[in-house]
Amino acid sequence: MLNRNIALLFGCLFVLKLSAIYFTNFDLFGDEAQYWLWSKNLDIGYFSKPPLIAWFIGGYTKIFGDGFVSIKIIPSLVYFITSISLFNLCKNIGLNRKHSLSCAVIFLFIPAVSFSSFIVSTDIFLLLFWVMSLNELIKIKKNPEIKKFIILGVLLGLAFLSKYAAIYFYICLILYILLDHDTKNIFVKNYRGFLLSFFCTIIIILPNIIWNFNNSWITLQHTSDNANFENLEINLFRGFGFLGTQLLMVGPFLFVANLANYKKIIFSENQKFLLIFSLPIFLIVFIEAVIVRANANWAAPALVTFFVFLYINTINLSSFFIKINIFFNFCFCSIFFILIALSYPASIFNRISGLNEYAQEVFTKSKESNINNLVISDRLVYASISYELRDKKLVFLMPHKQGEKVTNHFKISSPLSQEFKDNFILIGEPSSISYLKSSFIVQKKILMNNYFKKDRTSVYEISFN
Repeated sequence: MLNRNIALLFGCLFVLKLSAIYFTNFDLFGDEAQYWLWSKNLDIGYFSKPPLIAWFIGGYTKIFGDGFVSIKIIPSLVYFITSISLFNLCKNIGLNRKHSLSCAVIFLFIPAVSFSSFIVSTDIFLLLFWVMSLNELIKIKKNPEIKKFIILGVLLGLAFLSKYAAIYFYICLILYILLDHDTKNIFVKNYRGFLLSFFCTIIIILPNIIWNFNNSWITLQHTSDNANFENLEINLFRGFGFLGTQLLMVGPFLFVANLANYKKIIFSENQKFLLIFSLPIFLIVFIEAVIVRANANWAAPALVTFFVFLYINTINLSSFFIKINIFFNFCFCSIFFILIALSYPASIFNRISGLNEYAQEVFTKSKESNINNLVISDRLVYASISYELRDKKLVFLMPHKQGEKVTNHFKISSPLSQEFKDNFILIGEPSSISYLKSSFIVQKKILMNNYFKKDRTSVYEISFN
């Protein structure tokens, strides 16, 4: 009966999600548009992320098209495959079919998954290969065949091509080997398999390593800049705020049930396995949050195994907490999708509100001036407008003085050359194009009726003598 009710609630939530995608006036989030734009210029590396998301979108859109609804379905498709793999993981660690199915379905509408299933991100692919890798690791423990080590290496290679946070898997794996006697013996006796697995991972990610080498390791530079280690400041409130968001994203009642009945928790071998592949990640990101900052999704892989851990223990304690957690998640996520469907003008949606109207007005202004070149200084604005005006015959460029620090991929792929001298519309400030050799005139500042960013980026018409 419980599985039937869960399936019914999930079905309702999925319909709400599809309705939200279909009816919303919101457009692709800046990063989503960026990944789409990358997919039109396939490469083995990009400024801020590994290439797999661009490869996938490139292949997917050739089949299903570049439409908003089509692209927005991608996360749901990937998460569905992830849930199947999670179902197998639950069975492999000893849950019966009924509980494994419940866990896999409930996973699909915990807040973390429901929210991210509306966003095309690198996390969705990382979680897929993370769960698949966990499955393969369990299989190796049961029967350490060479082919399973190879499969594990391939899966981890794909995880790295999804997001560099896949390094957490190796950190957790090393801890698992050190802390679990049976696993240690298996990997010691089958060290050739482990080395082969690692070699397979390296082979898969090698092209991306070469790309970074040829581009002055700019991805590492970006990662370092994003971490903001230059501004270290101890702030425990940031750390506990991060932990609070993690509990909210997994569903707080499962955690409350475990906390209230902590004396009854039995730490079996499988439960220790789940904790080893979650707690170290939480700890690392917690420290990041305390000393610098941390986004809620930085610990995304940990949420999967931690959720399964909480679910298993809650089953053993009381089904009541399972039911109330499901109800909370359903209500929480339903409200989110209803707000999306209504295009509710909340501040959290500022970055995706009004994109289409703004882009169309920019296009109208460019046609009025008979200009086909758009120079855009902001990364998210560049990507978003490029997507919205994808069917228009326009040239998109980004200001970048040769020798200056690269701050996004478009400065690599579409830089505004200093010799450029065709008239263009500038979205940004004239100071960003001061390096141009040809003398130019700021003809006029274009007054815009539509904006989608709080800072109201200025728009100018630029002409050359």
